[in-house]
Amino acid sequence: MNIKRMIKVNKLIICTLTFLFCVHLQAQHSTSSPYSMIGLGEFDSKTYGITSGMANAGAGLYSVGTLNLSNPSALAVDSLSFLFDLSVGGKISKYSNTSTQEGAANFNVKKVAAGVRIFSKLSLALGMLPYSNVQYKVKDKIYVEGRPDETTDIYYDGSGGLSKFFLSGSYKLLPNLNVGMNVSYLFGRINRTEAHSLHSVRHSVEIDKILADFGLMYHKILNPSLVLSAGLTYAYRTEIKMKNYSTYTMSGESRRNTSTYTSLPHNLGAGFAVQSSKDRTYRALSIDYKLQKWSDIQSPDQRTHYTDSHRINAGASYIYNYRTPRNYFQRIQYQAGLYYEKTNLIVHGSSLRESGITAGVILPIKNSPTQLFISTDFGYRGGNNLIGEKIARINLGVCMNQQWFVKWFYD
Repeated sequence: MNIKRMIKVNKLIICTLTFLFCVHLQAQHSTSSPYSMIGLGEFDSKTYGITSGMANAGAGLYSVGTLNLSNPSALAVDSLSFLFDLSVGGKISKYSNTSTQEGAANFNVKKVAAGVRIFSKLSLALGMLPYSNVQYKVKDKIYVEGRPDETTDIYYDGSGGLSKFFLSGSYKLLPNLNVGMNVSYLFGRINRTEAHSLHSVRHSVEIDKILADFGLMYHKILNPSLVLSAGLTYAYRTEIKMKNYSTYTMSGESRRNTSTYTSLPHNLGAGFAVQSSKDRTYRALSIDYKLQKWSDIQSPDQRTHYTDSHRINAGASYIYNYRTPRNYFQRIQYQAGLYYEKTNLIVHGSSLRESGITAGVILPIKNSPTQLFISTDFGYRGGNNLIGEKIARINLGVCMNQQWFVKWFYD
């Protein structure tokens, strides 16, 4: 393979990356949960990568040659590699209360990211992820003003959400210690409409904000086949300015309201992982915990208030024989995980909780470092006297490892 051909391949990859970024920018946010009515919507904390089948437990997982975005300090790229991750995902939900059941489905691009090593101790990644999603249609009844015995239907409709464009960097401070930082640009628009027989009003909120979060990763090679690692993540409380617009359909009046403010909470995460590669068999176990201090922030909805959220993720991974050239199924990486979260929402006095299990496989491509990954997630969200949401998700992706920085001497 000569240099000219290599340049052509690299240009093709760059064009593909640019196109996919544009597609992701135009993509609709994917949720249908009634809980996305509240605040900035349904937050999306998943990294949609090779740890998806492990319940996204990766804050303490040290792995060279992968784009682990759970912790910025976990980014460790080979010196000759260019890494590229693309993930798409779908979600099917079934909602139920004491009297009715409804369902919804959606599918969308979830992640576009690329990583490279700049210097011997510095790795960088660039990409985009969803941050929050808003998509709901809810019907309710209200009393007619001046007629206490008469009700009318009111319809709540919401759409949009926020995306996060990020630059992540990891620096090897000591032989076993990495420090990392994410700088993110948060942007998007959320639309909410309230309509009944008398009038309707559409409220829109636009947000753009620079955020930062930090990470620390320590790993210890106990012997050639056993690695222990631990990580910490932190994000400070940030105030966000929201530009508000309102449109009244009966009068055709449209106006921009004064800007309002909300906040994102302090975030603290910790993770631990153990990896073994004895006798060509790979095993890994990873556990994460995350705390978000939402109790310091006031909810914009009178029917709810915020409380601290706690989330635990745990996952395992297994390869029977990662070096066998003959048996393909023995080289597949099998994953499983589970998660539990006490969310930040208290609705009508009841705490909203979410739990679920995950499973996945990472499929190697013959004679190539590129990998395909498929994962599923089955969960439940709800609480006492709250709408129950059964969730089924699927995540499909590719992790491409392209050797860019090789000098070719022969044609």
